[in-house]
Amino acid sequence: MKRHIISLIMSMLVIFTASTALAYQPYAQYLNGDPNFKLCDGHMGTAWYVDLSSLNVNLYDPPTYIIGVNVLAADADNNYAVSNITTYRFQYNYTQQTLYVENPNTGSWRYIDPNDCWAETGIVLPAAKIAFYQAYGIPFYN
Repeated sequence: MKRHIISLIMSMLVIFTASTALAYQPYAQYLNGDPNFKLCDGHMGTAWYVDLSSLNVNLYDPPTYIIGVNVLAADADNNYAVSNITTYRFQYNYTQQTLYVENPNTGSWRYIDPNDCWAETGIVLPAAKIAFYQAYGIPFYN
């Protein structure tokens, strides 16, 4: 009897693990397979993509750089339908390894601490890193 109970429990664990693994689907690396739209973040069914074709170097004054780029939000549960497009501007200081994102309403810059939580760095930090690498071929924040 004890053996049957253990066997039943093990079977249930295997089924639960398999169903959880099948339910997990990573976000698509490129929006609709287009390499111009590179995945930068994903959270709770929404995937964010950097539109590499929109990248615009606004300031090239080493060690200071400003790059603007569009980021698309797509509903991964709805065939990656785009729900929002946001233009971000990032200011980098390569020597000091500091990064800022611009508030489009006020024009003020907010520091992005790479060690902060997802609520503070999600979307903007990976998008900024992708934009810098795309523009200059070197990583920002090794």
